[in-house]
Amino acid sequence: MASSASDHTETPEDGAGSVPVTTAPLKHSIFRSVPFQIAVACGVSFTAPGMWDALGGLGAGGAAEPYAVSAANALVYGLFAIVCVAAGAINNRIGLRYGLALGALGYPLYGAGLYTNNVSATTWFMLFGSALCGISAGFFWAAEAAIIIGYPSPTDRAFYLAVWQSAKAAGPIVGGAINLGLNAQRSTTGSVGSATYIVFIAIMCLGLPIALCLSPAERVWRRDGTRVVVRKEATWRKEFRAVGSLLASRRVLLLLPAFFISYFYNGFVSTWLTKYFTVRSRAFSSFFTNFAGIFSSFLVAALLDRQAIHIRTRARIAFTAIVLVLIGTWIWASVLQKRFYDATEPPVFDWFKGGFGSAYALVFFWTFAGQAFQQFLYWLIGQYATDLSSLSHHTGILRGVEALGQTVAWAMQSEGNANHFVSIGLNFGITVLCIPFTWIVLSELDHSHEIKVTEIQVAEDSADEKQSGSAAASV
Repeated sequence: MASSASDHTETPEDGAGSVPVTTAPLKHSIFRSVPFQIAVACGVSFTAPGMWDALGGLGAGGAAEPYAVSAANALVYGLFAIVCVAAGAINNRIGLRYGLALGALGYPLYGAGLYTNNVSATTWFMLFGSALCGISAGFFWAAEAAIIIGYPSPTDRAFYLAVWQSAKAAGPIVGGAINLGLNAQRSTTGSVGSATYIVFIAIMCLGLPIALCLSPAERVWRRDGTRVVVRKEATWRKEFRAVGSLLASRRVLLLLPAFFISYFYNGFVSTWLTKYFTVRSRAFSSFFTNFAGIFSSFLVAALLDRQAIHIRTRARIAFTAIVLVLIGTWIWASVLQKRFYDATEPPVFDWFKGGFGSAYALVFFWTFAGQAFQQFLYWLIGQYATDLSSLSHHTGILRGVEALGQTVAWAMQSEGNANHFVSIGLNFGITVLCIPFTWIVLSELDHSHEIKVTEIQVAEDSADEKQSGSAAASV
């Protein structure tokens, strides 16, 4: 089995005030390394939610009308919101590997539901698949977010978050390329071909076996010599009580508006694409738009992992830049929406033809800023979590509240005569509302709160326990 060896030096995060600790070279299996664990998580992200996003990138899951699919997505996120908060505690008890595996189960059923709705308008199975996907997604996102943030050391987290975001975006990119190839000749509105769904479902089925390749957290080694700290509560009741206490804490309450609005835009984007773009221009969007998220993820990571800048300054710069872009997009959306409503007939944009650029630019920058915002929030809660168990609780709450926002967003798009200015106004208003509350949390950020435990300390403790046991036996 492949192995690597390195000298480990632990350095303090900004303001942590700890003394540097140097350890001796240690050998480890590469299959227990952080990069391998991230690769596993990214593989599941590509096959399951990546393909889910690819279907969403078609506009209304590739359907001709967005309303039934929007209702199905509202059901997904409604169940997701309920399950995800509890899943943070459940995954902590059963282990992140099994939480990730449970989470991968529902996505193929969601794809199958969209397929049956496409070929025979079977709405009940689409809703059934959506319900199961919503339940499993709660486990998935609570587990995967904890893995991506908790397995790496604090100084590397933003980079690995960007890698993960890229893997998630690679799903829609590959799916969009498949869709673009299958639908490039379709210059009208309507639904995509049924073969598109079959390809996506086959890829989604790979998520479960990949998830089972994840290593338990206590066996993972880090480059800097620190260990992933796992702490379980004594009972299930205490585990859920810990989640409740965290949810009611001042810091989390201040961040709730940001959690709620961080992915709220997604429902409106789907309707925007379905109403105003042809099938092939939607296929182009599902392929190309995700490059915006990849670019913004690495841009934010380069800033957030820059240790030469104080952690609070990094956080403030990133947050300010993100909200400025988001506010700008919603102002521009209101201008375009008024223009579309004032037109005699609603416009339909084919790729690279009149008006396409200005209407599509919104989709691009929504994804650019939205993915950056999501990554920023993951990084932020990672700085406040003390160990992997605390992080599992944090990510469950973050994703649960985010899903609640998406439930509202998709429910608003399920009505055929919905006024789009309501969606635009809510996105703009809640984004502005979250600024002062998030700023308070950023103002209190001085250093990473993670408990530092080195491998040498673990080895010494283990040796001491063995010596104590031997001494007791001899007596």
